[in-house]
Amino acid sequence: MQLTQTNVDGLNHEYAIVVSAAEVGDRISNRLKELQQTIRINGFRPGRVPISILRQRYVSTVMGEVLEKVVGETSQQALKDEGVRPALQPQIEIKSFEEDHDLEYVMKVEILPEIEAPDLKALKLTRMKVETTEEEVESAVGRLAERNRAFSEVKRKRKSKIGEVLVIDFSATVDGESLKNARGENFNLGLGANSFLPGFDEQLVGAKEGEEHSVNVILPDSYPDPLVQGKEAVFEVAIKKHLEPEDVTINDELAKGLGLKDLAALKEATRGELERGYTSQSRTRLKRDVLDTFAESHDFEVPQGMVDQEFEGIWLQIEQDMQRAGTSWENEKQTEEEARVEYRAIATRRVRLALLLSEIGRQNNVVVPQDELNQAVMDQARRYPGKEQEVLDYFKGHPEAISGIHAPIFEDKVIDFIIEMSNVSEAQVSLEDLYQNPEERQSIGLSSLNEKDIENSKQGSKGVSGKIKTGKIGGGRNKSGIKSKRD
Repeated sequence: MQLTQTNVDGLNHEYAIVVSAAEVGDRISNRLKELQQTIRINGFRPGRVPISILRQRYVSTVMGEVLEKVVGETSQQALKDEGVRPALQPQIEIKSFEEDHDLEYVMKVEILPEIEAPDLKALKLTRMKVETTEEEVESAVGRLAERNRAFSEVKRKRKSKIGEVLVIDFSATVDGESLKNARGENFNLGLGANSFLPGFDEQLVGAKEGEEHSVNVILPDSYPDPLVQGKEAVFEVAIKKHLEPEDVTINDELAKGLGLKDLAALKEATRGELERGYTSQSRTRLKRDVLDTFAESHDFEVPQGMVDQEFEGIWLQIEQDMQRAGTSWENEKQTEEEARVEYRAIATRRVRLALLLSEIGRQNNVVVPQDELNQAVMDQARRYPGKEQEVLDYFKGHPEAISGIHAPIFEDKVIDFIIEMSNVSEAQVSLEDLYQNPEERQSIGLSSLNEKDIENSKQGSKGVSGKIKTGKIGGGRNKSGIKSKRD
């Protein structure tokens, strides 16, 4: 192999690679000999088909196989010889490939930058701590009791009120035509919750069991069927049951209904849950401080191909969110072009921070144990009840998808390592201070790049891991099929 660097422009490198005709010819001959042992052609005994016949019939196919293999091997060897790490899969352009001639191709590759990892022991951080008060525990138990409030049927028929539940059957039409998927039976409609369609439940306040009502609503722009968005729908509603909330009593029976021994055990469990939540939020704030500090102190060049991929992922999510919300850039406070500039800067920051964390992890041998990765894959599969094996088969058939699982685990381990090595002090703060909501979109939720992706890029992967959706299959819809505001 003859390797010549033809261009360098920042992180973009270009190489001209020549593989001799002799080497290519040897590989073609060896492949034909392999085929000779397995190919069956009428008139010849197995293993005795002349190479000349095989060459006549299969040389084009064999040359394609040889080309792919030679380019793969020589391009990786070239990167190794040059001592560079590709950020993304190299781009290959074949210049010449004919039998009995040299193979000539050009390899363009954007490489990872040289990154100087920070002195972690010099990093000063503050861990927020919150004292869990008895009042917070009592309040949390009260909210838990409210969420588990029981409802019972109204004994004497009367008008319904806000805070109560009507069990209804319904169907709908638009312009006299049946509305697809707008049909439900035994649907629990909470009056005053506004969780069905805007303006729907308020029209049924005062309805009684056994009555039938027509409810007119304007279907919102977020309604699943775009053909009827903004149109008036007429719902025919039959009130089957009228339920009223029972009194909330915070006692041992409440605790037992939740699987605990008594009220004291419920309070203790609630205290533990609150403290775990505070600890988790404290770590989130600590992580944000780490990333903000790194973002301010590191400004190295990043591969634009990786930024492009990160930006495309961000922008796709923005477009999907706007589509679901039924809004457009005309309704936003900034133009689309201004938003693109802003979010590209965010993508650049994410990639830079992801590369820095990856380098810290690489230099300090931070790894994700295989058994932990396997457990994470199993956890993902369990999120799809009845489809667990289908999910597992997907991961087996798409090894690159594992990066989407590997990345956040690796990131957490690197962050934990950084915190462990840093100079961390503690500060007692209020609950309001702990949960204040500073801008997080640039800090939390990095690019899914990690050290495994960098290694995979050498084997032809994308460099930034792909993701699969992990939400509920089919989305969160009630029995009627109409998407509620909580979805």
